[in-house]
Amino acid sequence: MTKNSYIGAMDRLVHPDLKDVSLAAALHALADPLRLEIVARLVQCPCLNASTSCVEGTPRSTISNHLNVLRAAGLVETSAEGRERINRLRRADFDARFPGLLDSILANKA
Repeated sequence: MTKNSYIGAMDRLVHPDLKDVSLAAALHALADPLRLEIVARLVQCPCLNASTSCVEGTPRSTISNHLNVLRAAGLVETSAEGRERINRLRRADFDARFPGLLDSILANKA
């Protein structure tokens, strides 16, 4: 594998089709307080990079892991823009798959 093909492989992010995401996976992603805070921030600001989605004092590696869980549950879409990875909430798609779930969970956020 050449260096360039390896770098290209790093830029490919997997975003599941929401029809393949189970309710259990969605609830698991939203159960963690830090992930829920990231989602709440994405509701307020439609796109964030890893730094701006951070809760103060949280290591970037931890945020990256939480964003991976949110992406796997179909909540977040991540795109590479230059050196940054921009995260967007897949609100319309998620609401179509699980109507009212996100609103209900965010309304009851502790």
